[in-house]
Amino acid sequence: MDNSLNEAAESLGCTGIKRLVKIIMPLVMPTVLASSLLVFMRVLADFGTPMLIGEGYRTMPVLIYGQFMGEVGGDDGFAAALCIIIIIVTIALFIIQRMLANYNSYSMTALKPMTAVKAKGFKNIISHLFVYSIVLLAILPQLVVIYTSFLKSNGGQVFTGGFSLQSYNATLFSKDNSAIWNTYKFGIAAIAIIIILGILISYLTVRKKNVLTFILDIIVMFPYIVPGSVLGIAFLFAFGEKPLLLSGTVIIMVISYAIRRLPYTVRSSTAIISQISPSIEEAAISLGASEVKSFAKITVPMMMPGVIAGAIMSWVTVISELSSSIILYTNKTQTLTVAIYTEVIRGNYGNAAAYSTILTLTSVISLLLFFKLTGKREISI
Repeated sequence: MDNSLNEAAESLGCTGIKRLVKIIMPLVMPTVLASSLLVFMRVLADFGTPMLIGEGYRTMPVLIYGQFMGEVGGDDGFAAALCIIIIIVTIALFIIQRMLANYNSYSMTALKPMTAVKAKGFKNIISHLFVYSIVLLAILPQLVVIYTSFLKSNGGQVFTGGFSLQSYNATLFSKDNSAIWNTYKFGIAAIAIIIILGILISYLTVRKKNVLTFILDIIVMFPYIVPGSVLGIAFLFAFGEKPLLLSGTVIIMVISYAIRRLPYTVRSSTAIISQISPSIEEAAISLGASEVKSFAKITVPMMMPGVIAGAIMSWVTVISELSSSIILYTNKTQTLTVAIYTEVIRGNYGNAAAYSTILTLTSVISLLLFFKLTGKREISI
């Protein structure tokens, strides 16, 4: 936002709250509306929250899961019909979001960008109290989970008082801790696929613009807005019979993760390649390099900051994926999120907390490594 707009408003007597309401809010409203729709779509598609802490509260993803996976009273046809309905709703919302983002946009020179001014006195105290209160509310569940993972229990559902590493002994050092290693192995395999496809798709959609690449860009975004349970059911229908019998295998899990989390890397890669001038590649070609060599030696290295940012977001969301995993997994392909869900259903909250702590630490360490390697303090997508 160009700060000259603020200065112009102040010179005309519009200051304080009035300036915020009349000038700043309308300018940021397109972003607020677009992000609000994205949040709504993610909430609409959420499976884990209503299923676990909502105790099976009847939402569309939970109802789809119940109808498809239910041993008694389940109806695959009804589940498929619900999938079609929720796909139509999410696609409609996605189109509305894109229209609002394109229609309600403002172009500004930003020759005089806004600068941070350190608050002093009472404003400084109130601001810090407000921000730290929000942060505390956000991390409080994680702190409770970590605390619970160290509580001593009777080996089942009852905590007996005191602290112990019993839950970690039952998860990390048990005979069957494959869920932990499966999460890492599947995640690494999916990320390798995501990075390769993300680079190629973003290059095609930006450098080779035509009707086909436009359609490709839209199709790539569908898994982002479609609930994971819907995607899981679609995979079982598509790969449940020969010659493409993949259900119950590692391959179907990896493909599901890669397709579902590909949009993060594609969007970040597209954003950064849009900022790279084609003249750089043209210069390389004019000096004798082939188009493929120019892409591999010039374009890809320049794209890497955006690719890495998208890949770390894809990684964090892949290892925490539940809604599609709960549909596709078998005993041999169980992941951390499925193990957490299973332990909660059984009432073994100590084990569930231990698994959750491992997952949380993995996410935090991944982000810290990203910040360290890139020198950034945030992820921009």
